[in-house]
Amino acid sequence: MSVKYKLSQIVDHSHPSRNGKWFAKACVSGVVHTPELADMITRRCTVTEADTLAVLSALKDVMKDQLQEGRKVVLDGFGYFHTGIKSVAVDHPDDFKPEEHIKRVYTHFIPAGSYDPITHRVCRSFNDGIKFEETQNYSRPGDGPDIKRT
Repeated sequence: MSVKYKLSQIVDHSHPSRNGKWFAKACVSGVVHTPELADMITRRCTVTEADTLAVLSALKDVMKDQLQEGRKVVLDGFGYFHTGIKSVAVDHPDDFKPEEHIKRVYTHFIPAGSYDPITHRVCRSFNDGIKFEETQNYSRPGDGPDIKRT
């Protein structure tokens, strides 16, 4: 198995040096929902699918409670979650009103990883062993309207 990608050409009028260059975009090859995950987990251990679904449901609820308390939630070997916010700038701290100036709340996920002192990079365990392959059924910009990748 591999992660499929397609190539896209940059059109960025604010950074002319980037225009015309190509970059890869990952393509989603499918979706797996909680019931399917529970079934796969059940096949790897001794718990029932119902028990697995109950644990996953409880995990979601407990994680939400902890994130709403401002805590970072760490699932060892999996990664961690924390709450972030986007806000508008104000001229003076006394002018800041959370209900008015906080525009977005989001949950950030950082996959588990380990630091490599030689490369000075963090290696993410979810990314170990990924292979890449260009997807076949798309038209690259510039190929022309009738040319499909094969």
